Amino acid sequence: MHPGIAVALAALAFWDAVRLLAGRLGDGMAAVPLAAVLAALAWPALRRLRRGTAVPVSPKLLCAILAAYLLVALATPPLVRMAVAVAGLVLILRAAARDDLPAAPAIGLGLLALPVLPSLEFFLAYPLRLVSATLTAGLLRMNGINVGVDGVALAWNGERLLFDAACAGVKMLWAALLLVSAIALAARLAPLHYARALMLAVALTIFANALRAASLFYLENGFVPRLSGMVAHEAVGIAAFAMVAAALAAMVMPSKKARFA
Repeated sequence: MHPGIAVALAALAFWDAVRLLAGRLGDGMAAVPLAAVLAALAWPALRRLRRGTAVPVSPKLLCAILAAYLLVALATPPLVRMAVAVAGLVLILRAAARDDLPAAPAIGLGLLALPVLPSLEFFLAYPLRLVSATLTAGLLRMNGINVGVDGVALAWNGERLLFDAACAGVKMLWAALLLVSAIALAARLAPLHYARALMLAVALTIFANALRAASLFYLENGFVPRLSGMVAHEAVGIAAFAMVAAALAAMVMPSKKARFA
């Protein structure tokens, strides 16, 4: 089956997921990351189509994808339906582009481009706050500051310094996973290498968020009086993510001699 026909049939079958996705994107800026990711995922197949080297899509694959979507559409939340639709489209594009589009990073990138942040914050904010509070207290104690942990707050000088939802680092984690997926897609990482890269991104982001929180502790409690206010707060967050991004780019991107299946 011609890849264009397969994509068109899948898009028609996924109309409900597309409708739900359009309703969740809200303003125009929210659609920019998804549009960019979709363009990146479609490019290998479009390039092969232009060259006349695209591989026909198996009707069995298309039927399996549509059957899977039908099953989840009957009794799953909207986000799951969107995820299955995106994964199905990626598999169709992968069938047409073959090795030009690695399946695992492509699916991961497509899923992360969906409006998943609210769900990630709902499920991950509290456990990440616990971990960040514990790590931050450890970093401060290593520097001679007697800080304890009380739930998701730091106990210091008889006060409780609360780790709110913004301090959980969920947005930083999402951005790091998105970056790693983009690198993995460009480098055509195999599934195992991609999984390792995701775990590395999680570990580095959690540590960087704790380092950011420890730095903010100094700023907001008068240890560095000349560096305070919202500008300094934002600068620390940007610096923390910049370190994560640089470390991930250096550690995940394979060398020129490395080859991945």
